[in-house]
Amino acid sequence: MRLAIVDDDDDVRTALARLLRALGHDVCGFASAEDYETGTPDVDCAIVDVSLAGLSGFDLRERLRGRTPPTPVVMMTGDADWLARNRSRGVDIPVVSKPFEPATLETAIAAAVTTRVSP
Repeated sequence: MRLAIVDDDDDVRTALARLLRALGHDVCGFASAEDYETGTPDVDCAIVDVSLAGLSGFDLRERLRGRTPPTPVVMMTGDADWLARNRSRGVDIPVVSKPFEPATLETAIAAAVTTRVSP
Protein backbone atom coordinates (compact mmCIF):
# COMPACT_ATOMS: atom_id res chain seq x y z
CA MET A 1 0.00 0.00 0.00
CA ARG A 2 0.99 3.62 -0.44
CA LEU A 3 0.77 5.35 2.94
CA ALA A 4 1.18 8.95 4.09
CA ILE A 5 2.46 9.91 7.52
CA VAL A 6 1.46 13.34 8.81
CA ASP A 7 3.32 14.16 12.03
CA ASP A 8 5.16 17.33 13.04
CA ASP A 9 7.78 15.35 14.98
CA ASP A 10 10.64 14.54 12.57
CA ASP A 11 11.84 11.60 14.68
CA VAL A 12 8.40 9.99 14.82
CA ARG A 13 7.85 10.52 11.12
CA THR A 14 11.25 9.04 10.23
CA ALA A 15 10.90 6.02 12.54
CA LEU A 16 7.38 5.29 11.36
CA ALA A 17 8.41 5.59 7.71
CA ARG A 18 11.24 3.10 8.29
CA LEU A 19 8.89 0.68 10.02
CA LEU A 20 6.26 0.85 7.31
CA ARG A 21 8.83 0.49 4.53
CA ALA A 22 10.23 -2.59 6.31
CA LEU A 23 6.69 -3.99 6.27
CA GLY A 24 6.61 -3.52 2.50
CA HIS A 25 4.71 -0.25 2.11
CA ASP A 26 5.48 2.76 -0.06
CA VAL A 27 5.60 5.75 2.31
CA CYS A 28 5.58 9.53 2.00
CA GLY A 29 5.89 11.89 4.97
CA PHE A 30 4.58 15.34 5.76
CA ALA A 31 5.39 17.67 8.65
CA SER A 32 1.94 19.29 8.71
CA ALA A 33 -1.60 18.96 7.41
CA GLU A 34 -0.91 21.95 5.18
CA ASP A 35 2.12 20.21 3.64
CA TYR A 36 -0.03 17.15 2.99
CA GLU A 37 -2.71 19.19 1.27
CA THR A 38 -0.16 21.08 -0.83
CA GLY A 39 1.31 17.78 -2.03
CA THR A 40 -2.12 16.17 -2.53
CA PRO A 41 -0.65 12.66 -2.53
CA ASP A 42 -2.56 9.70 -3.91
CA VAL A 43 -2.45 7.27 -0.98
CA ASP A 44 -4.35 4.24 0.22
CA CYS A 45 -4.35 5.51 3.81
CA ALA A 46 -3.10 8.52 5.78
CA ILE A 47 -1.66 8.08 9.27
CA VAL A 48 -2.24 11.41 11.01
CA ASP A 49 -1.14 12.74 14.40
CA VAL A 50 -4.03 14.20 16.38
CA SER A 51 -2.00 17.18 17.63
CA LEU A 52 -0.59 19.15 14.73
CA ALA A 53 0.32 22.84 14.68
CA GLY A 54 -1.94 24.79 12.33
CA LEU A 55 -4.64 22.62 10.80
CA SER A 56 -5.33 19.84 13.32
CA GLY A 57 -5.25 16.15 12.61
CA PHE A 58 -9.03 16.00 12.96
CA ASP A 59 -9.48 18.90 10.54
CA LEU A 60 -7.35 17.07 7.99
CA ARG A 61 -9.28 13.88 8.62
CA GLU A 62 -12.57 15.64 7.86
CA ARG A 63 -11.17 17.05 4.62
CA LEU A 64 -9.92 13.60 3.59
CA ARG A 65 -13.32 12.07 4.31
CA GLY A 66 -14.86 14.66 2.00
CA ARG A 67 -12.77 13.63 -1.00
CA THR A 68 -14.10 11.42 -3.75
CA PRO A 69 -13.21 8.72 -3.06
CA PRO A 70 -12.54 9.40 0.62
CA THR A 71 -9.03 8.75 1.91
CA PRO A 72 -8.95 6.30 4.84
CA VAL A 73 -7.29 7.71 7.97
CA VAL A 74 -5.67 6.26 11.08
CA MET A 75 -5.22 8.78 13.88
CA MET A 76 -2.23 8.66 16.26
CA THR A 77 -1.95 10.18 19.70
CA GLY A 78 0.56 10.13 22.51
CA ASP A 79 -2.11 11.36 24.93
CA ALA A 80 -3.76 8.36 26.60
CA ASP A 81 -6.23 10.67 28.36
CA TRP A 82 -7.36 12.09 25.01
CA LEU A 83 -7.79 8.58 23.71
CA ALA A 84 -9.92 7.55 26.69
CA ARG A 85 -12.10 10.68 26.45
CA ASN A 86 -12.74 10.32 22.74
CA ARG A 87 -13.28 6.56 22.68
CA SER A 88 -16.21 7.17 25.01
CA ARG A 89 -17.59 9.70 22.49
CA GLY A 90 -17.63 7.04 19.79
CA VAL A 91 -14.69 8.09 17.61
CA ASP A 92 -15.49 6.24 14.40
CA ILE A 93 -11.96 5.82 13.05
CA PRO A 94 -8.99 3.69 14.01
CA VAL A 95 -6.86 5.42 16.65
CA VAL A 96 -3.50 4.17 17.91
CA SER A 97 -1.75 5.38 21.01
CA LYS A 98 2.00 6.07 20.82
CA PRO A 99 4.05 4.07 21.39
CA PHE A 100 2.40 1.17 19.58
CA GLU A 101 3.39 -2.23 18.30
CA PRO A 102 3.77 -2.69 14.53
CA ALA A 103 0.93 -5.22 14.51
CA THR A 104 -1.39 -2.69 16.18
CA LEU A 105 -0.68 -0.15 13.46
CA GLU A 106 -1.11 -2.74 10.69
CA THR A 107 -4.47 -3.74 12.17
CA ALA A 108 -5.58 -0.09 12.34
CA ILE A 109 -4.53 0.52 8.72
CA ALA A 110 -6.42 -2.57 7.57
CA ALA A 111 -9.51 -1.46 9.50
CA ALA A 112 -9.36 2.05 8.01
CA VAL A 113 -9.02 0.77 4.46
CA THR A 114 -11.69 -1.90 4.91
CA THR A 115 -14.24 0.47 6.41
CA ARG A 116 -13.68 3.37 4.01
CA VAL A 117 -16.51 5.78 4.80
CA SER A 118 -18.15 8.18 2.36
CA PRO A 119 -19.02 11.68 3.59
